[in-house]
Amino acid sequence: MIESISQIIRELFQKRKLLLVRFVITSLGRAVTSMAVIFFIREFLASAVNEHTGFGNVVGASLGPSAVLWLAAGLMLITYLVGALFFYDNHVVVQRIIKVIELGFMERVIRHLLKLSVPYADHQSHGEIIQTVRTDVTQMRMVVQAVARMFLEGAVVIGLLVIATSMSPSLAMWVLLVLPVVSLPVFMVSQRLRVRSYTVRKTGYVLFDMILEILKGMRVIKTFQGEEIQTQMGLEKGRAFFDELIDVARLQALGRVGMESLAGLSVVIVVLVGGFQVMEGTLDWPSLLAFLMAIRVMHTPLNLMHQQYLEIHTYHASLGRIVEFLETVPEIQDRPDAEPLLSPPRVIACDNVGFAYGDTNVLSEISISVNAGETIGIVGPSGAGKTTLLNLMIRLYDPSSGSVRFDGRDLRNLRLNDVYHQVAIVAQEPFLFSTTVRENIRCGRPSATDSEIEEAARSAFIHDEILNFPAGYETQIGVGGRGLSRGQAQRINVARAFVKNAPILLLDEATSSLDSVAETHVQQAIEHLLESRTSFVVAHRLSTLRNADRLLVLNRGRCVGFGPHKDLLHDCPLYRQLWESQQLAAPRDSRQIEQT
Repeated sequence: MIESISQIIRELFQKRKLLLVRFVITSLGRAVTSMAVIFFIREFLASAVNEHTGFGNVVGASLGPSAVLWLAAGLMLITYLVGALFFYDNHVVVQRIIKVIELGFMERVIRHLLKLSVPYADHQSHGEIIQTVRTDVTQMRMVVQAVARMFLEGAVVIGLLVIATSMSPSLAMWVLLVLPVVSLPVFMVSQRLRVRSYTVRKTGYVLFDMILEILKGMRVIKTFQGEEIQTQMGLEKGRAFFDELIDVARLQALGRVGMESLAGLSVVIVVLVGGFQVMEGTLDWPSLLAFLMAIRVMHTPLNLMHQQYLEIHTYHASLGRIVEFLETVPEIQDRPDAEPLLSPPRVIACDNVGFAYGDTNVLSEISISVNAGETIGIVGPSGAGKTTLLNLMIRLYDPSSGSVRFDGRDLRNLRLNDVYHQVAIVAQEPFLFSTTVRENIRCGRPSATDSEIEEAARSAFIHDEILNFPAGYETQIGVGGRGLSRGQAQRINVARAFVKNAPILLLDEATSSLDSVAETHVQQAIEHLLESRTSFVVAHRLSTLRNADRLLVLNRGRCVGFGPHKDLLHDCPLYRQLWESQQLAAPRDSRQIEQT
């Protein structure tokens, strides 16, 4: 996992090498200034007790003994200021590094999400996907910041150890022997934190799923007065999530307590061993005091390093999930030898097509052949496999058996982008992006001009209504079409299909969720859209398929009829039953409408 993350980061910084160089320079500069402060403290103390070293002798001989004290103090002050500037610049650089990495990972995650197949989006927890894109990527900031801080503080620790070793190698050896003991509690706790991080992440996205369910089912919840039940379920999931967070905080605190409890061990050893060395005359007092100060100062960056190490393990699950997500292979993708599709197919055929969700068969042995320009209605009871067949016709899914063929070529052998270029779709639920009306229509063909967009809107019989919107075509639409009626939203979807001008059209219950007035408007737009296209139309109301050339009747995943309306009335009992039941219901519905 670490190798995968490192590889991505290296790629992100191919063109930002100067930023990394600046980070290294400021980190080393901070370490050097920390060393210099200890050095000047030692020189000040040595001069105060008339135990001049090389620096003191040179300065004292040139400027006098008292000048050594003033110069050492002045240089200490300057060194502190320079160190502060290095720290400031390092902090700024780290934030820029975090921005590069965070945006880079977010781009990769979003791009990869859009490369994944429809089955992945259908079967994966939406809460987990949101957590991956939003939370996991954002937590990369914490990890990068922790790694950068460890590098900076590590450079300071090494610098202080170097200056301490120059004053007393034997004392430095004792400190180095004690360091692993001081770090032991952190390493022990970190492994438990890594395991716990996965539980925290799982309870987090379960809570996300719960919130998404509430938002999606708000009408049902209120109608059935389920607020209290949903509240209790939400509290239960929230309690599990926050309990896990408390356990993580407890483990982090446990590691810090253990580390800080042992941190004084190095000071005690230095005092004991150094004291004996002073008594024996092998170490002078200024060196011992400066050494003690170096070790005491070193505890702060060392503690910070340990804390950042714990932070990295706290977010280990997020790193693992990002890597796992980026390594997910799309179920539907181009084969290595995929062929181009240079022109619309003249014949679209299903050859013994079957499809199953796990162990459940949805479609079995579907065989049909459709010529270019035909309109094919697909009918049948709920759960018959109508929408699944549409998904297979344009390779949003791959069949479990048999094949879909364009002019005799298996769809799996054709380039996906070429296939999707030939297709437009209008689904049951009007899907609109959170942008302007104009851009929602333009997404059907990004190169479309404003005049082409307006012409598409006229063809969808929505142009005049758009002009009455607050800002016309520049009116901002809320997510999912908030602010529009369903009929308006669906006609904008139809306009999007018009502007794409694809030769193959899929309509999946495009009018089923509309009232009678809106249905009339949308149906008028759809009939205009069907002209001169190969169309597959799923519809529950058979009256909307009156212009279809042929009808495919599905029942329990099997084809039980395929032909013109008149032939099916005579030859297909299920179709005749569906037609007669709707004909009987139509007058009654009309009377109810008149009474209201």
